[in-house]
Amino acid sequence: MEQVTKKLKLLTVSECKCHQSCARKRFIKYDQLIRASLSADPLRFGTLVHAALEKWWGCTTASPEADPLTDAIDAIELSEASPIDKIVAIEMMRAYNNRWKDEPYEVIAVEKVFKTELINPVTGFPSKTWEIGGKLDVLVRDLRDGRMLVVEHKTSSEDIGHGSAYWRRLQIDNQISMYFVGGRSLGYDINACLYDVLGKPKLELLKATPEDKRNYKKDGTLYAKQRDRDETLEEFQARLREAIEESPERYLQRGEVVRLEQDEIDAAHDLWAVAREIRDSQLAKRFPRNPGSCFAWNRACEYFDVCTGQASLDDPTRFRKAESEHEELSNVT
Repeated sequence: MEQVTKKLKLLTVSECKCHQSCARKRFIKYDQLIRASLSADPLRFGTLVHAALEKWWGCTTASPEADPLTDAIDAIELSEASPIDKIVAIEMMRAYNNRWKDEPYEVIAVEKVFKTELINPVTGFPSKTWEIGGKLDVLVRDLRDGRMLVVEHKTSSEDIGHGSAYWRRLQIDNQISMYFVGGRSLGYDINACLYDVLGKPKLELLKATPEDKRNYKKDGTLYAKQRDRDETLEEFQARLREAIEESPERYLQRGEVVRLEQDEIDAAHDLWAVAREIRDSQLAKRFPRNPGSCFAWNRACEYFDVCTGQASLDDPTRFRKAESEHEELSNVT
């Protein structure tokens, strides 16, 4: 009799982090496949910049004569983002290009999907339930020493200066450890992760001072920081460009993150433990809510109104049905 091979479920770090945040949220998002129709503003902006970065890194692999900045700006202009988000993304990419364009990296692959076995770190045997997968933003070879690096892009509103908590947290970020596993599964000996961070500027479009709050000098002009009209988009863009050019290190940082053998062992145990927690929840059909995560990152969880009885998952104006658990890995088969 022909043996039937059981199809394994795909598990990503994103799903694991979602479960660790709130088991109910993971259940709705990955088991029920229900997603918010619109992403939160910070997520939409991050997606916009990520698309531009994909073009910036990938254009030379398509044509050596291509201009990375032109391709990145074109991707931004063709998006459905707001005019302000487009301006901010364009100026960030302009600064990014000026700062990093001459770095000696050979691009090997962009947006490379992987999937591989989830190994039990105690027994050494693969899981009979899960396999792990993900997507590497960029694979590069450092032409100075031949090392293979995974490049991971992030946008952030946090302090991204070296020595900040942002960078220290990466020492225990299992997503980075997964990139080492994923790169090896594709046949690459990954030496480090080049963490590539873009800090989102906090500048906003200046608005006219309300008439009842305006203070005038004797010569009839307004005091400093008061305005008689809104700032134009052109003025905002010029001010933003000047701010970034004055302190590029505030907005653009890179650093190599390595993984020692013990780091990878610890990460493997963490991943296995979370995978077991998810499976135990599924078998018990119990998915506990975590009120402590309802307002993570200063915004309400997309399912908060559902959990508190103020909205329904059946509302098509707020939610949609995803085609798969991991839409970002649409190339995985």
